[in-house]
Amino acid sequence: MRIRNGFWVSAIVALTAGCAAASPFPDTPATSDLPLGYHAKTCPAAYKTIVTTRAIECGDMVVEEARGSGNGRRIRFPVVIARAATPDKKHDPLIYLHGGPGGDIVAAAPYIAKGDKTALDRDVILFDHRGTGQSTPSLDCGEAPLSDAGVTSAAGVEVLKACALHWRAKGVNTSQYHSAVIAQDLRDLRQALHITSYNLFGGSYGTRVAMAVMQHDPEGLRSVILSSTWPPEANATAPLPGLVSREVRQVLAYCRDDATCRQRFPDLEARFDARLKQWLDAPVTHNGQTYTADEVGAFLLDELYSDHGARSLPLTLDRLLKGDFAALDAFKKVQAGYTEGQFFTTLCREEFAFEDPAALEATDRNDPIALSVARDARRFFEVCPAFATGRAEAVENQPLTSNIPTLMLSADIDAGCPAELSDEAVKRLSHGRNYTFVNRMHTIQGSACAQKMMAQFLQTANPAVNTSCMKDDRPKFPFIYEK
Repeated sequence: MRIRNGFWVSAIVALTAGCAAASPFPDTPATSDLPLGYHAKTCPAAYKTIVTTRAIECGDMVVEEARGSGNGRRIRFPVVIARAATPDKKHDPLIYLHGGPGGDIVAAAPYIAKGDKTALDRDVILFDHRGTGQSTPSLDCGEAPLSDAGVTSAAGVEVLKACALHWRAKGVNTSQYHSAVIAQDLRDLRQALHITSYNLFGGSYGTRVAMAVMQHDPEGLRSVILSSTWPPEANATAPLPGLVSREVRQVLAYCRDDATCRQRFPDLEARFDARLKQWLDAPVTHNGQTYTADEVGAFLLDELYSDHGARSLPLTLDRLLKGDFAALDAFKKVQAGYTEGQFFTTLCREEFAFEDPAALEATDRNDPIALSVARDARRFFEVCPAFATGRAEAVENQPLTSNIPTLMLSADIDAGCPAELSDEAVKRLSHGRNYTFVNRMHTIQGSACAQKMMAQFLQTANPAVNTSCMKDDRPKFPFIYEK
């Protein structure tokens, strides 16, 4: 799962106290005036210059916010259709489900369509999930201090609580923005587009939505590709501190095993542990800026998600220990376009409602990396009551059993969606296979080898694909020494 990492300081007290100050959150529409159904629209002119091998079409899908409620509230999500590059030999379409929660894909749709090599003979359909990206509403919370590791400060908790109140005051039903309802949106979209047979690709959190489709609406679903799988039964908080620590230490172990890396960064793990223990006791101030262990824990998970971040991690940590905080500064300022409100409407309902914050007390007290992440994760539970999402049905937290052909791709360095989750989930998929790539990070579909495997699977719907390219995909962890 991925979420934005931005840090924002604001006078939120005015909002929570009922003062007349303007809201610090986006004042965007909470409903759509369009009729229910699919509405074609003109794509941005730039799309034609970006994508030259496929025809691109754009539209909006309008659905009820709460199906069957009778309250008339309608919401909208944008859709992009990249038509097959070989229309005379077109097969059933491939529908993308993006990561998050709170992610989006439509803004990048032309680049995805341009770069796709796995489904040239298929229409590729992409849409922003309800409540995210260019949807109406888009449950944005400004630049809240949030990452997949958790909320990185007590002030951030108050920002996010205020954001929840902001959207609820606009009439948003915060119990209606989660995986099972997104699966219903997909059903309505494919019916509106007259799609009777199709394939799904889900990446990171998108795998959770794909599995909701497999559970609740499998009709017409020919095959499924899951990259960095997050199954419904997985726990989001208690295992996370240990997973982040494990993966950081695995990268540092690769460094010790590499002569060049070991020589450039001697005793790096021990030096970093010692410094982080100090940060757990007290923040560090440098050039007037304050840095906390909580921020470092979130930063580490963010770095592990990225291929470049993980490969340059020894360099980054060494610079940090020498007083160069540039990477941490960039992390604190980055605006990746994620929608924090939808992150919480999803996870508070279908993940955190089934978990106990007390389980984080089992975090290893001798592991400073794990402890820094645990501080962040605890704050998830402080935010959730403000979003008033309710608790999902029990099935949304139970393992999926399915016979739909499923290709699962995992990475051996992935604290957010570790490969062992896929190893367990695939046992209940009678026509599923999981393949774990070594020396790879979160969402590995960018690998040329993974793309070959995906393309073969889409042609045959048989997950027993040719894996000969895996042995040469990345035989050695390729460290970055300058950036």
